Amino acid sequence: PTDPFWPLTLRARSRGLAIDTAMVQAVCAIAEQLAASGVSGFSGCLLVWGCYTVFCYLCFSTLLIPWFLYFFGYPTYEKWRFKTNPKYPTPTAVLGEIFMGVFLANPSVTFAPSIHLALISNGTLRHHCDTPLTWQYRVYSFLMVLFVVDLYSWAWHYCGHWIGSLWKVHRHHHHFANPTPFSTIADLPPDNIIRSLYMIVVNLASYCIMGSPVDVDVLYFVTAITIGFYGMYFHCGHELSILPYDNRIFNTSYQHYVHHALSYKNKPYYTGFVFKLWDDLAGAHYHGKQCIPAVEDQKLGNRSFERWETEIRPALPDYSVLLSPSFCCQNWRHAVGLSVGPGGAAQKQSQSQSRGKAE
Repeated sequence: PTDPFWPLTLRARSRGLAIDTAMVQAVCAIAEQLAASGVSGFSGCLLVWGCYTVFCYLCFSTLLIPWFLYFFGYPTYEKWRFKTNPKYPTPTAVLGEIFMGVFLANPSVTFAPSIHLALISNGTLRHHCDTPLTWQYRVYSFLMVLFVVDLYSWAWHYCGHWIGSLWKVHRHHHHFANPTPFSTIADLPPDNIIRSLYMIVVNLASYCIMGSPVDVDVLYFVTAITIGFYGMYFHCGHELSILPYDNRIFNTSYQHYVHHALSYKNKPYYTGFVFKLWDDLAGAHYHGKQCIPAVEDQKLGNRSFERWETEIRPALPDYSVLLSPSFCCQNWRHAVGLSVGPGGAAQKQSQSQSRGKAE
C-alpha cells in the first residue's frame, strides 16, 4: 500500500527492500545530517538558507562565467554568424545583469528550497523522504517534474505579462533586451521566489495523481538542469544548429531572444520554457520580420565575413572593464535593469540593440 508503483515493480514495497536499499536520496541525507547537527528553528532556517545561497554562488554563478566568456568574451566570426542579434550588449548592460542575476538573484531563488530542506530536517516534511526508492518511481517523478515545472513556469511567466501588478515586477527582466547568460535569473526577488516554488506545485500535482510526493532528489536535479543549464542556453543569445529554431517541440534561444526584445505588457511572445506546447495553445507566437533567426539572416547575406571585419569586430565591447572596481562603482547606478539613478539612457541603448536586424 505504501508503494503506488507496486504493479510496475512486480513486488510490494515490503518485498523490494533489496532495490530500495541500493538507492539513496542525497537531499534526505543532507537533511538528516542537519538534524544530527542540531540545526533547527528560525536560526536553523537562516543557516540552511545561507549555506544554500553560498552553494548557489559557487556552483551556479561560476558556471555563468565560461558561458559568457565563450560567447561574448572571445567572439569569433563563426560564433557571431549564429548570434540572433548581430550587435553585442554594452559593458554597462552586462553589469546590470551581474548585479541582478548574480548578487541579487541567488538569495531569492534559494529562499523557498531552503525552507523545504529545513522542514524535512526538523521532521515536518520528513515524509517527502519516504517515497519508493525504485527506478520506476524515479522515472515517474522525472516526467512529473519536467511537465509540471514547465507548465508552472510558463503560466507564471504568462501572467507576468498580463497582470499589471506582476508586470511591474517582471518588466525589470526585460531591460536586458540583448541578453547574456548573466541574465538567466536576473529578476527581482518577488519574481524569483514565486518561480522557485516548484516543490509545492509539483508535489500537489503528484498527490492528486499518486497520493504521494515525487522523489525529492529528482525534484531538485531536474529543476536545476532545466532552469539552470537550459536557462543559460536560453540567454546566451546564440542559436545552435543541432536545435533549429523551427523545431516543433522545444523552445530555443531564438524564441527567448524574441521574448526579451519584443515582449511587453499584454504582449507575451514565447513565455514558455522547455516545451513549445503552452505557447502553441496560447497563440503566443511572433510572426513579424523585425527579429529573424540568425540562420535566416545568413540567407539574406547579412552575416558576411566582410560585415564582421568592417562593422562588428571594430565595435566589439571591451568586457574586461567589468573586472575594474572603479568602473563598477562609477556605473552601477546606470546599469540596465537597476531602477536607481538616471539609468534611462543605458536602458534605451540596450533596448535599441534589440532592433539590430531592423536597422
